[in-house]
Amino acid sequence: MYRLPLLLLLLDATGQRVGELEALTWDDVDEPKQRRRVSQAVSKSRRARWVQVPPVLFEAVCCLLAREDRSPGRRVFEGFGADRLRTAITRACRAAGVPTFSPHDLRHRRISLFHEQGVSWARIGERVGHGDIATTARHYTHVLSDGCEVDYSELIGS
Repeated sequence: MYRLPLLLLLLDATGQRVGELEALTWDDVDEPKQRRRVSQAVSKSRRARWVQVPPVLFEAVCCLLAREDRSPGRRVFEGFGADRLRTAITRACRAAGVPTFSPHDLRHRRISLFHEQGVSWARIGERVGHGDIATTARHYTHVLSDGCEVDYSELIGS
C-alpha cells in the first residue's frame, strides 16, 4: 500500500504529474543513479525522460518493497490512484483546518522553485516534461511568498 506523505513529497520534489507517479513500475527505477524513468507511453509530451529524485526520498521508495519482491512490471505504489490521492489530500486538509490543494499545485510549486533558483526555462521544461518552454513560462511560474525548500530528511524521519 502506498503512503500519502511519501507520494506528496515526491510530487513536491520532482514536479511530476500524478499520472506519471501512478504508472511508476520497478523497471522504471534506476537505483545506481537514484532516478526514475517516465516512459514515452506515460509522458504527456510523448517523450521519455529521466527524473532525479532527492536521495532521502529515493531511499524511502526503495524501502517500500524488498529487492527480491520487485518484478519489472509491478507498480511501485500498488493501490495508488489519482482519485484516492485527491480524496486523501482533501480529508487531511480539512482535518488540519488548512485550504485544500491539489497534487497539481505541487507541480506549480516545484516549477516556480526551479525558476526562482535560476534554472533555465529549457532545463525546467526538460525536467517536468514540457514539449514547449513557452508553456512552462506562461502557465507554471508564479511568484512565491516563501521560496524555501522543504527538508525532506526531516519529513521522512531520517
